[in-house]
Amino acid sequence: MIRHIRIREPDSGLDAQVLLLDDLAPRSTETLWQIAGAGGVHEAIHAMWTGPEISCPIPAANLPVQIDSGGLPLENSTSYPEEGDIGVVYVPANTWKGQPPFGFFDVGLFYGRGARLLMPVGWIQASVCGRVVSENLASVRAACQTIRRRGACRLSFLRDS
Repeated sequence: MIRHIRIREPDSGLDAQVLLLDDLAPRSTETLWQIAGAGGVHEAIHAMWTGPEISCPIPAANLPVQIDSGGLPLENSTSYPEEGDIGVVYVPANTWKGQPPFGFFDVGLFYGRGARLLMPVGWIQASVCGRVVSENLASVRAACQTIRRRGACRLSFLRDS
């Protein structure tokens, strides 16, 4: 089965079609699929430590009820995401010093080369569960650079048929 979602942010023109990697990261992909099915918009920022990434930390309380975020294993994991990768990380409450007092599911949209998941707490890994389709990469890169210059934004995740 081939599934796609879209990630949108209207102010920058971001409209990324994402191929879900069901065969490589089935649990993480299903979580992202459920988020896309729930609709809504989520706060996002340009990442500070990881390089070319738009980071969308979704509080655990805002996740669809059928998601068991605490039981997500690492799948297709890396500390060096590639351009176009969608990487996800679940961070339980009180994991890192200085984080908000709640768990969150972070969706990272990596739009350029040179990304690395070296955080102030050390190296982490993300499960790569999606990839921006190649024909969208140039426009996604331009939109993400606009977000970087403007600051915070709001992303929508939608199922794409």
